[in-house]
Amino acid sequence: MKSISAFPTKQEMRDHKRREIVRCASEKFGTEGYDNVPLEAIAAELGVTKAALYNYVSSKNDLLMQCYEVGMDRLITAVEQAMDTPGTAAERLRIGLETYVVTMTRKDMQYLWNYIRPLLSPGETHSVQTSRDQIDSIFRAMLKNGIEDGSLRADLDPKLASLVILGAINWVGIWFRPSGAQKSQEVAREVVGEALRGYLTS
Repeated sequence: MKSISAFPTKQEMRDHKRREIVRCASEKFGTEGYDNVPLEAIAAELGVTKAALYNYVSSKNDLLMQCYEVGMDRLITAVEQAMDTPGTAAERLRIGLETYVVTMTRKDMQYLWNYIRPLLSPGETHSVQTSRDQIDSIFRAMLKNGIEDGSLRADLDPKLASLVILGAINWVGIWFRPSGAQKSQEVAREVVGEALRGYLTS
């Protein structure tokens, strides 16, 4: 006899609830500001008690870190998918960097660039650095590919170039305002164009 599809397990249900908490928190932190959103507001938005939230987060700072981890996973996935296209390494690098800017300036992402570092504990610092090292390794590898296929200068140092480029681009997450004259796609195109200008062979 064919078995009936299983209902979600307790762990699957727990994971689903955690994702909903992180989604709700990311949206509220992004639109209202991290400092202006107490855990009670997130609980009310979800229709649960504050006590219920503590089954999934130990503090507001812990919730911020969970939002950061989910956000970085989203960012890395978006960049990897964007760069998985035909073209020279320089062209794929440009696409990846533009996607990076557009993704990190989403309302439910940009606040992470403003709030993470001042609130980190030693263990959380390691987690954040691990995520940022992963991003750096993705772009550094594409810079090396650009040297090999001739689309980027042969004399550039991929490690230094990645640090310089990401150093400039990460600041977009600090100063960009959705209400500004330029949309995120326009800002991404201009900032990435300037960041790569000195590294292209043509």
